[in-house]
Amino acid sequence: MVRLFERKQELFTNDGHIDVERLKKFDAPLQFFAIWLDPKYYSISMRQTMKYIEFYYSQIDKNSEMIGHVNCFSDVLRNKEKNRISALLAIEGGEALEGEISAIHTYYRLGVRSMTLTWNFKNHLADGVAESQSKGGLTNFGRQVVAEMEKLGMLVDVSHLSETGFWDVATITKKPFIASHSNARAVCDVPRNLSDEQLRVIAEKGGVVGLNLYAPFLAAQKQADLDDILRHIYHMLSIMGEDFIALGSDFDGIDSSAKEISSVQDVELIIERVEKEFGRQTAQKFSSENLLRVLKEVL
Repeated sequence: MVRLFERKQELFTNDGHIDVERLKKFDAPLQFFAIWLDPKYYSISMRQTMKYIEFYYSQIDKNSEMIGHVNCFSDVLRNKEKNRISALLAIEGGEALEGEISAIHTYYRLGVRSMTLTWNFKNHLADGVAESQSKGGLTNFGRQVVAEMEKLGMLVDVSHLSETGFWDVATITKKPFIASHSNARAVCDVPRNLSDEQLRVIAEKGGVVGLNLYAPFLAAQKQADLDDILRHIYHMLSIMGEDFIALGSDFDGIDSSAKEISSVQDVELIIERVEKEFGRQTAQKFSSENLLRVLKEVL
């Protein structure tokens, strides 16, 4: 949504990775729409976030016959009955709270149902992954936010969080949490990817890890391809099992992907390969069922 807002484009059709026209080719899919703030907006984080939220709803309203916002799991089911796309509103980075715990309640009332605690940098909640050398984790405010999110019924998202912060979340959460767009560090050793220990803990907590399609997170020192995507899936399945992996993509937040994957319509290629390699049941869990299970439990 941020990309569309900044480029004055429309949700129905645009030149990005995702639009309604391409999404509606799938069987009533669910799409996360994340509000990310460029650091230049950090001094007016809440004001800018509100602009993006208003734009999000204006686009949902324009396309209401084909896509519907979801506040709870039953909304997903209702959209599916009407063969509509489900839209889940998310915030990427706790900067949007501006250090106010009341803001998480306001965003919840406005329909936000998931939040990554940090982007790459330190904020009021925790250190981001780019700050990892400081060994900082969740602040006291961050712990309070996580507790409030669980009470309200919001997904706690640890993608972009420092590793110390990750372990803080794993220790204090009572419900499943997610890493919406992260891969396996054992396959591609970059800080944004997760260690085997982190993957195991997310599975033990009943959460999911969404596969990130950003090329530098798929393969190091080469052009990533579909085989690299499968290598991450194979490894994550071997560590976590088939019930805890999902499709995260990071579409419209990345500038390069595997060479066979240009936009959302190419996701079919990944699902087809997963079905060929691991069977229909695993493909169905990967493409939808695992995330829906978590939404049903948390929202």
